[in-house]
Amino acid sequence: MLTSAHPPSAVFQACIGELFRQSPLLINRWSSRLGVALHERSLAALDSAQRHEIVEAIALFIKYRSVIEQGFSQGLRKALAEDAPTTPASGKSFRPGRSLSSVSFDDLELMGDLQVQQAVESARLNQGVRQSCESGLAEFSARLSTAQGFLVVRSDANPLRPEIMAHILYESLQSLAVSNHARACWLVDGARLLGEELQLLYVSLSDFLAGLGVAPAPYGVHGAPGLPAGAANRAMPAAAWDGPEAAQAAFSPANDWHPYPRPDTEMATAGRKPLLTLDHLHHLLMGDYEDLSHEASSFSEFAADEAAHQDFSHTVPAALDALGELEEKGLVSTRTKLARPAPPTLVAKSRARFKTGAKTLGQSLAIEVVGLMIEQLANDQRLLRPVRQIVAHAEPAFLQLAVTDPRFFSEKSHPARRLLEAITSASLGYASESTPGFAEFLQHLQEIAASLTASQTGDADHFATLLHDFEQRQNRNTPENRKAQRLAVQALLQAEKRNAMAVKIASEIRARPDFTDGNRTITDFLTGPWAQVMARERLSEQGVTLGGSLSVFSLALDDLLWSLDAGQVAGQGPRLVGMIPRLLQSLRQGLASIDFPAGQCQPFFDQLMALHHSALGSRIAAPPDPLPSRHGLAQMFVGPDESSAMPLWLAPSEVEHSGFMQGPDEPVCDLLAQSRSGSPDLAARPSSQADGNGSMALNLGDWVDLLVEMQWARAQLTWVSPENSLFMFTSLGGRKHSMTSRVLHHLAKLDLVKVVSQQGVLEGALDSVARTALQNSVLGKAKF
Repeated sequence: MLTSAHPPSAVFQACIGELFRQSPLLINRWSSRLGVALHERSLAALDSAQRHEIVEAIALFIKYRSVIEQGFSQGLRKALAEDAPTTPASGKSFRPGRSLSSVSFDDLELMGDLQVQQAVESARLNQGVRQSCESGLAEFSARLSTAQGFLVVRSDANPLRPEIMAHILYESLQSLAVSNHARACWLVDGARLLGEELQLLYVSLSDFLAGLGVAPAPYGVHGAPGLPAGAANRAMPAAAWDGPEAAQAAFSPANDWHPYPRPDTEMATAGRKPLLTLDHLHHLLMGDYEDLSHEASSFSEFAADEAAHQDFSHTVPAALDALGELEEKGLVSTRTKLARPAPPTLVAKSRARFKTGAKTLGQSLAIEVVGLMIEQLANDQRLLRPVRQIVAHAEPAFLQLAVTDPRFFSEKSHPARRLLEAITSASLGYASESTPGFAEFLQHLQEIAASLTASQTGDADHFATLLHDFEQRQNRNTPENRKAQRLAVQALLQAEKRNAMAVKIASEIRARPDFTDGNRTITDFLTGPWAQVMARERLSEQGVTLGGSLSVFSLALDDLLWSLDAGQVAGQGPRLVGMIPRLLQSLRQGLASIDFPAGQCQPFFDQLMALHHSALGSRIAAPPDPLPSRHGLAQMFVGPDESSAMPLWLAPSEVEHSGFMQGPDEPVCDLLAQSRSGSPDLAARPSSQADGNGSMALNLGDWVDLLVEMQWARAQLTWVSPENSLFMFTSLGGRKHSMTSRVLHHLAKLDLVKVVSQQGVLEGALDSVARTALQNSVLGKAKF
């Protein structure tokens, strides 16, 4: 918590100011230490040619030292000015500075060979820098998060994290007119030295923040990306592939199935170099891995691997060997060890048979990628146990396809990829095996698995047939569902546009010279329901107009305001008497045009009648005008503090089509908040993955657990309005649940909506393959 009198923004700016003061000293010390390190390496070099290369690199470094230092300082200021996060949620565009944890499978399709090489070089630099500054980074990130106003540590929001600083240096070096070899020579020691300088910087800035009274924020407990809290520590079921009979037997509840347990010692082959690198994966995605004449990139040793292909070991997947190298270097955690286990013995033998029969490096790569992908899917805790089991058993069918149809990797629209995506996406709709409809869903998956087992062709047409059947059986793209979605979206768009116009009209009404706000009931009606009526009229292309300018309900507003002005009405009794029936008819017609419940406006009509009787000299006593409150029209059309934006109002028909949920200031949300602490079902849900301030960044396709009518429902975000003010979720059966961004934020703070998955299961598995390939590229080279 922040304990000083400084607001978080002032403390954060003070920290940035201290950074700018220290950064020239940091880069100057780095340059001096690198010059010394290069000189020592030249003296230690035993080979004269190597010594000559280092001497040339030293000369170039001396020549460009001032340019490097200036470029680093400028890059630092630019990076802080942009303050753009490089997390996966920020988008898919490729940046050479991306870390091992954020490179994606789709990035590779947009990259050229040079960008692939830069990605590996940058990742290697990131790793070298981070290894030397981890201890100082932890406390600094905790204090900086407090200074930024976060309630828990947000390391990804730290603009000075090591990957950003490494990227700034990398960009500075890339701008120089020097050879790749010279830059690589600088970075052999430069990565470690930059990490050591950052360690000193982080310690210094942490002490600076402590001196301002900034305490470190607590570290939150998070599971693996996209997984529920604690999911990474739960046991996972599995079984071995041995034909349809074994597959059916494995579905028995008594069968203790472990998909990819740790390998037996006899299956381990120590020291084998992983086959899959980022360069290999890039060629695989580009569809040119069968072209043996293309030149290998300088860092991938592609041609050497091709020549040595016949000696490639087919018994253990590359992921296991990559894990071994990581363990030797002390770079892997317990969770990572669990995430990269070896397949069951029979599945491994099946994979080994495919590798033995592979005739090209491309086919071996395809087998490697499919194996890694299936392992990731079979261990993804977002999927229920039986679904993971079926996916694991389907591996031979996808291996068969991969060696015969390379389009599986290069085309997102390939039927096999779409089938995997459809199955894993649909399965996220089931929170547990007891969810209604899951038994039928599982039966269908078993039929698909049996069909894949029986088929020996492994062609795209067979997967296309299964995909079509799956989509038809799931009823997710039927005309009825499409119509319901269209009606819901139309209702929400119509409401959003009408409410935006109503806000403008309400301001216009308040600004009129003939408007008075002495009567709260009248004011709430005019700036609430009647502003909605006029907004609909303005937006309607079929609106009836009079005189070519003013429409019917705008004229009714003129008459209404005139009738409420006692000074103007005095002596105009006959005119008022003749106007009242027409005015009341227009008011009721206007309310009917937006389907507004007439009963909710009865207090307004009572006040209006009493005021008109008073103007006509009647002795009927007017009912007292209610005091300002959060009830009736005031609750529906006025913000909590009467200065905030008008709450979104939907007509009953619009609510019905879109499943619109009530606002956070209504009694229902108070009931939900009170019930959460006493309901076993509510208490059983994991904590929200919103950040420490209760905000939640969601994208289309994300899955959440949402409390609806005191029951948890698994729902997917299927639509967001153009203004990002409305969100619509869809749960099983096509039921819609829509809400405003304000309501969503409030529910997130109450833990009544919780993120289940923010990335597609298949997309996450493929991204994991890309990260493994990048890791292999980084670890496969001892130096830059």
